[in-house]
Amino acid sequence: MSSSKEAPPAFQFVQTFLKMNAADDDDLKLQRASTALLSDLQTLLPKLSPKRKHDGSSGQIHQRVREIDVQRIFTIVEPFQEDPQILDAHLKTFLPQLVVAYLETLRTSSRAKPKKHFVPLSHAICRILNLFCKVRGEKVIKGFLNNEPRYLEPILHEFEEGDNFPKEGEDPISQSIVPWEERYVLLLWLSHLSLAPFPLASMSALQSSQETAAALALELPPEAPGVTLRILTICIKGLQSATKERSAAANLLVRLSVRPDMQKLGLLSALVKWSLSFFSTTSETLSDIHQSLGVLTFLSGLVAAATNEEIGPFLSDIYQSCQNIIKQDNLLFVKSSAVARKLVVKTLRVIVVHILQATVPPPGLDGINDIAEVIEYLLETVGDGDTPVRYAASKALSIITMKLDTEMAGEVVDAILGELNENVYWQGQKRNLSGVSPLKWHGLTLTLSHLLYRRALSPAQLPEILNALLLAHAFEQRSATGGSQGTNVRDAACFGIWALSRRYSTKDLLAVDTSSIRAARHRHESFSIPQVLAIQLLVVACLDPSGNIRRGSSAALQELIGRHPNTVVEGIPMVQIVDFHAVGLRDRAICDVAIKAAQLHHMYWEAIFENMLEWSGTGSLDAPSRLSAASAIGLLSKGQSSSAVYDMVDQISAKLGALRPREVEERHGLVMALFALVTEVDCHNRIGVASEYDLNDTPSHIYLTNLWSLFGTSLKLEDKAFMSPTLRPEFTASAICNFLGVLATMTLHEAKQSRLSSIPIEEIVRLFNLCLGRYEESVLQAIPASARGVFELMSATSPSTAKETISNWLSQLESESSHNGRRYSGFAIALGAIYSLLGEVNVDVLSVTDEQDRIVKVLTFRCTASVDIQARTVALRALEVLLKNIPQNHSSVLMRRETKQHIADALHTALNDYTVTERGDVGSLVRLEALNTTGTAWSTGLLDGSSLEERLHADVLRLSLEKLDKIRARAAHVLEQGNLEHFEKVIQGVAEGVSSYLYFSTALQILLPSTSYTIKEAVLLGFVSSAGMASESVVQNSRAALLDALDISPTSTEDRASRTDEFSLVEVANCLVDLMKQSLETERVLIPLLEVVAFLFDMQIMHRLVPTPFNFRALLSVTQRAHFKSSHMQKLHLALDVYRGLGMIESTRKETIAKVTSMLLHPFPNIRVTAAETLWVLTQDESLKMQDWGQSPKALKEVVDGIKSAVL
Repeated sequence: MSSSKEAPPAFQFVQTFLKMNAADDDDLKLQRASTALLSDLQTLLPKLSPKRKHDGSSGQIHQRVREIDVQRIFTIVEPFQEDPQILDAHLKTFLPQLVVAYLETLRTSSRAKPKKHFVPLSHAICRILNLFCKVRGEKVIKGFLNNEPRYLEPILHEFEEGDNFPKEGEDPISQSIVPWEERYVLLLWLSHLSLAPFPLASMSALQSSQETAAALALELPPEAPGVTLRILTICIKGLQSATKERSAAANLLVRLSVRPDMQKLGLLSALVKWSLSFFSTTSETLSDIHQSLGVLTFLSGLVAAATNEEIGPFLSDIYQSCQNIIKQDNLLFVKSSAVARKLVVKTLRVIVVHILQATVPPPGLDGINDIAEVIEYLLETVGDGDTPVRYAASKALSIITMKLDTEMAGEVVDAILGELNENVYWQGQKRNLSGVSPLKWHGLTLTLSHLLYRRALSPAQLPEILNALLLAHAFEQRSATGGSQGTNVRDAACFGIWALSRRYSTKDLLAVDTSSIRAARHRHESFSIPQVLAIQLLVVACLDPSGNIRRGSSAALQELIGRHPNTVVEGIPMVQIVDFHAVGLRDRAICDVAIKAAQLHHMYWEAIFENMLEWSGTGSLDAPSRLSAASAIGLLSKGQSSSAVYDMVDQISAKLGALRPREVEERHGLVMALFALVTEVDCHNRIGVASEYDLNDTPSHIYLTNLWSLFGTSLKLEDKAFMSPTLRPEFTASAICNFLGVLATMTLHEAKQSRLSSIPIEEIVRLFNLCLGRYEESVLQAIPASARGVFELMSATSPSTAKETISNWLSQLESESSHNGRRYSGFAIALGAIYSLLGEVNVDVLSVTDEQDRIVKVLTFRCTASVDIQARTVALRALEVLLKNIPQNHSSVLMRRETKQHIADALHTALNDYTVTERGDVGSLVRLEALNTTGTAWSTGLLDGSSLEERLHADVLRLSLEKLDKIRARAAHVLEQGNLEHFEKVIQGVAEGVSSYLYFSTALQILLPSTSYTIKEAVLLGFVSSAGMASESVVQNSRAALLDALDISPTSTEDRASRTDEFSLVEVANCLVDLMKQSLETERVLIPLLEVVAFLFDMQIMHRLVPTPFNFRALLSVTQRAHFKSSHMQKLHLALDVYRGLGMIESTRKETIAKVTSMLLHPFPNIRVTAAETLWVLTQDESLKMQDWGQSPKALKEVVDGIKSAVL
C-alpha cells in the first residue's frame, strides 16, 4: 500500500466528530450579542415612559402596554443572567425612566379598562423591575428606586387598593397579570422608603392600634402611627406568601422594627414576642410551611440587622426556638424544608457572633457550651442533602471559626480535617473515596476554602489543608446509576486553591515540605508547593468534565503564577496557553490546550498523560469526551522517543487488563486511545519521520504488533459484549473495529511472514464479524478503513479464510432476512470497502472477479424498493465507499461499462425514491444518501460515459429545486461536482441560500431552446414542487422568480426575434401540460402542478397564450382526467381553480362552464360550494348565491338543471 501524509479515514472521522461537537462558549455569544440586545431594549423601554411636552413637563402616559412588548423585554433581558455585570453601565439609563413612569401612573386618577392582549402600565413596569431584580439582584435594583418620603403614602395605597390585585366580589383579573410580582416590587420600594431619617409619626397621625392588634394577634401599644399599622398588616399577610413576596415582607418588617422611633414605641419587643410565641404554639395542622418560613425569615433578618443592645435580651429565646425546630417533633414539618434549615443556620451563626462580640454573654446563654453546640450542629449540617443549606453551614462555620480564639479555632479545623480523613482508604499511592459522602466533602471543603479566603488558618496548618484540597480537587465518585457526584467538591476546592494563592505569601507556600503532603508524594515529592499546585490546576483545567471547574482552575492557576512569580516552571507561557476562555470547550481543552501545555515541560506531559487514562479522560461518562481524550493521547505521542511510546502502550494495556467485564465505557476509551496512538505512530513512520521517535534499529512497528496478544487476554471478549443492550455494544464494536483496522494496516507494513503467522486470524475474523453486526453510526464510520486493513491482512496470512469470509458476507446480504432493518448494514459497508482489493492480477493485468460482480449486484439490488428504507440508505452508502476506494489507475478495469450501468441505474432509482409511510416522506432519506453517492461518483469521474449520465444530472437538478430544504441544499452542493456547463448558473445563486429569490431566479436561466427536453422537464418538475407545496417563504420566492422570468420571456417562438437564447412562455406551458399527462397517477407531482397552473391563471400569465397555438383544450382535458372519479379533496379544489382560469379563455369557456356546472351535484358538499363560487365568478349568475349548496345532490338536481339551461 502506498504511503500517505493524511491520517487514516477512521482517525479522520474521530477528529471530524470532535470538531462537530465544538461550538462557541455561551458567554462569548452573549458578549457579542449584548450590544444589539441592549440597543433593542433602549428602543422598547420608551414605550413605557410618558412623552415629554415641548416645555419639558410630562405629557400623557400610556395606561396600557401590549403584552408582546413586555414579552420582548423579557426575551432581551433574561439571557443576561449568565453575565449580569454587562447590564451595570446601562441600569442608570433604563431604571430611572421606569421608576418615573410608575410614579406617573400613581398620579393618574382614572385607570384604563382591561383590554385583550394588553396589560396595565403599572403592572408591566413592576414585572420588568422584578425581572431586573432576578437578573441583577434586588440590592442593586433597590438603589434606583425613588426614596423621597412623599411617595410612601401613594405606594402604600397602591399596595392596599391597587386595581391589579384580585378583590372579593369583583371579576377575576386577567391571566396575563401576575399580582405577586407587583406586590414584591412594592414591598421592596416600601422597605427602601422606610429608611426615612425622621419619625413616622411626623408623616402619619397616631391612631388606635386596638383593631390591628386584635386582627394580627399582636401586643401593640395603645396608639401608633397609621403608616406603621398599615405596613404591619400587609407584612404579616405577606409572610404567608409562597413567592418572593415573603422575603420582601420580612425585610420590610425588619426595617420597620429596628427604626429608633419604633423601638421606642415597643414594636421590636412586640414583634419578637409574637414570632417566638408562633413557634411555641404552632404545628403542622395549625399553620402551613410558608407562614413558618416567613416568620423564620423575619427572625433571621432581625438578628442580623439589630445590634447587641437591641436584640440581646431576646437572643436566648430565639436560640431556644432554633433548637426546638431542630429537635422537636411538632416542628418536624419546618425542619424538613431546606429553606428553613438554611435560615436556622444563618440565625445560629449570627447569634454566636453576637455572643463572641459581647463582653458579657447575653442573658440566658452559656457562651462556650452554646458555641460548641452550634459548631457541632454545623459540622453535621455541612453534609446536608440540599446545596443551599451546605453553603450556609460552611459559611457559618468559617465565620465562627475566624472569630474564635486561636486554640478553639485550631480544634475546629482539626475536626474538619478529621471528618475529611474518615473513610478514606489508601491503596499504595492511590486513595479510594468510595466510602465517603460527597455532600459532606463539599461542605467541609467549602468551609476550608472560606477560612483560607479570610486567612483564618495559620501557615503551620497548611500541610494538612493542602492535602485535603488536593484530594478534593481531584474528587470523583460515581453513583449507582453511573452519574458523577464529585463536581461540587472540585468546585469548592478550586475556590480554596484560588484563595490560598491570593491570601498567603510565597514564603508561606515554599516553607511547606511537599513530602509531608501525602496526596503530592506520587511523582511530585521533589517539587515545591506552588509547582505541585500548578500541575494539579493544569490537569483539572484541561480535563475536568465541568466547564465551570475548568475555568475556575484556570483562574486559580493565573492567580497562583501571578502572585508567586518564579516558582512555577514556564509559568507565564502556561498562563497564556491555559486561558480562561480557551478551556471553556472541553474538546478544545483536551485536544489543544493540554497538548500545548504538555510541550512546555516533561513534568506537565507526564501529569497530563497519566490523568488522560483516569476518570476525567478515557474514563469519562460521555463518548465525545472519551474520543477527545483518546485523540489527545495520540497527539501526545508526537515527538516522543520509542521508549516513551512503548511506556504509553504498556500503561494503557495495563489499564485494560485491570478492567472488569462490565466497565464498557472505560474499555471504549482505552481501546480508542490505543487506536489513536498506533495511528499516530504508523502515520509518522509511513511518511518517513521515524527518526522523530528515535527508534534506531528497532522499528516501533515490531513492538506495536505485539498488541495482537491483547486479543488473547484483556480483549478476548465474549459475543454478548457485542449483542447485549445492557453492555452498550456500540461502544465496544466501534472501538474494536477501529483498533483492528489500524493494527492490521500497521502489521502489513512490517511484512515479515514469520511474524504474520503468529497473528490470531480466527479471533480477528470473529471479532470483526461481530462488529459488522452492529448498525450504530460510530461503527459504520469505522468499518471502511478497518475492513480494508483486516481483509488485506487475511489475504496475506490465510487467503482461504479471506475468500470464505467474503462469501459469508455476500450470503448474509443475499438472504431475504437482510432486506428489513439495519441489522446487516456493516456487511454492506465492508463489501463496498474491499471491492477494489478483490481484482485478480494475471500477467500484470487486473481483471474483475466473480465476487466483485456479486458485490455490485447485491448492493445495487438493495437500492431498490424490494428492501427496507434503512437498508436502501446503507446500500447507497456502501456504493459511495466502493467508488471512493477505486484507484484512478485501475478505474477503467474495475468500473466496466456493465458495472457503471448497474450503479447508474441504482442511483437513478434512488434519486426518484419518494416512498411515503406513516412516518412521512421516508424516501427523502434515500434521496439524500443517493445525492452523496452521486456527488462522489461525479467527483471521481467513475460514471463518465454511462448511458444514464444525463438522466442523473437531470435528477440532481430536479432535487436542487424541490420543496424540502435539506434535499435542495445538498443537491445544490452536489451540482458543483457535475460536468455539465449550464449547471454553473444554478450554483451561482447558492451563495444567497437555496431558499432565496436569487437562487430560483438563477435556476430558471437553464431553460434555453438548446437545452435538452430531459433537463427542461427536470427544472420545471423541481420548480413546481417548490412553488406548489413548499414552506411559505420558499413558495413566495419561487413564485416571484417564476413570474419575473415569464414576464420578460417571449410569448411564443415567433416572438423571440433576436432573443433566440430565451425560452418562450408557450414552451413552458406545453412542458407543464406534458408533465400533467405523465403524472396523472402521481399525486405528489400532479397536485403542485395544478397549484402552479392555477396560480399562472390568477396572475394572467396564461392569458397571454390566447393568440398562440397553445392547446387550451388539451389542458382542459388533462385537468378533467386528473380528478376523474377522485375523492382527493385538495385535488378537486385545485381542479376548480384551474377551471376558473380556463373559463376565461374563449376556446374552452363553454366546455369549462359545463364541467363546473356538473360539479354542482358532486357528492362532497365542500366541492359543491366551491363549484358554485367558481361558476359565479365565470357567469355572475346571482341565483347561485340564493341556494344552499350544502343540501343533498338529489334535492339540488332541479335547481342545477335550471342553472345549466341558463348558463349554457
